[in-house]
Amino acid sequence: MNPRTLAGKRVVASLFLFIAGAPSPLLAETTTAHVYQAVGELRMELEQIRQVMGKRAPRSREFKLEEAEPRQVFFQAQTLFRKCNQLAQEVAGVSRVQPGYAPEDRAIVPEDVLQLVQASRSQLQHVRTTLGIEGKVDPPRLDRRKKSSDVMHDIIEAGYVLNRLTSTSHDWSQIYDRVYQAVAYLGGALPEATRYPELEPFECCKMPQDVYARMALTMEAARPIADSVDLSLIRITAVKQAEGGASTETVYDLTTTLISDFGELTLRLNGEDISGPEYIRPTRILPSHVFQLAGVLETQVNLLTAN
Repeated sequence: MNPRTLAGKRVVASLFLFIAGAPSPLLAETTTAHVYQAVGELRMELEQIRQVMGKRAPRSREFKLEEAEPRQVFFQAQTLFRKCNQLAQEVAGVSRVQPGYAPEDRAIVPEDVLQLVQASRSQLQHVRTTLGIEGKVDPPRLDRRKKSSDVMHDIIEAGYVLNRLTSTSHDWSQIYDRVYQAVAYLGGALPEATRYPELEPFECCKMPQDVYARMALTMEAARPIADSVDLSLIRITAVKQAEGGASTETVYDLTTTLISDFGELTLRLNGEDISGPEYIRPTRILPSHVFQLAGVLETQVNLLTAN
């Protein structure tokens, strides 16, 4: 499968089966407000599970999202589904299930995101049943003022709770592979001679917040070229610096958006489907290695902007 198929290029959506007692079917006309409402229900169900499992609540992240689109929210919702399925595996012994893919022949719409959210709730229903949690939560009020950015914010917040409930977490090798994928995306939009710049000298002792800051700045630097092809890139603003800086999970969430945006950007620039660069993959990947690879991404964006 070529790189862009994994995130930027959309493949055929799969259908989810809903178990008895699970969330209701999709609405005839789904709006962002309906998706936000469903995410709110999921978060309340998740809170019940957290309390029964006796897990400490994570610190709320102080950040603001702007200019998010259903496309970006969809890929974050895929990550949410994977985390819910992981919890269902560990607590209820269900099988591993992959999230549905985005539609191939049209743009992603709120209904596609709702489908993933409802499928995630179905996974949580396995957990609730196993833990003996009965009854339904009262759905929050439908707020038609909510935007895709609000949905994405709450999906990310739900993900932080799930991180506390599962025994697995994302590591730096997964983040490295995602940044590598983004490098392959942008390489397809550059001339062969310059598509894969040399790695910059390795710098020791980089922290997650260093990687996060570099990738966020790179996404911001890509905004002019994205605007030239009518592509909106999400804006992420830190309202309050988290204690200890960005976490590994926060960096992973940013790479989810980065993959979505740079994959779509490559498509709109009519980039080629090519193999990734032949950099030597470190045996043990640290934040400093990801910081180094993110430097390639930064250089590629600068080259694209200069062309």
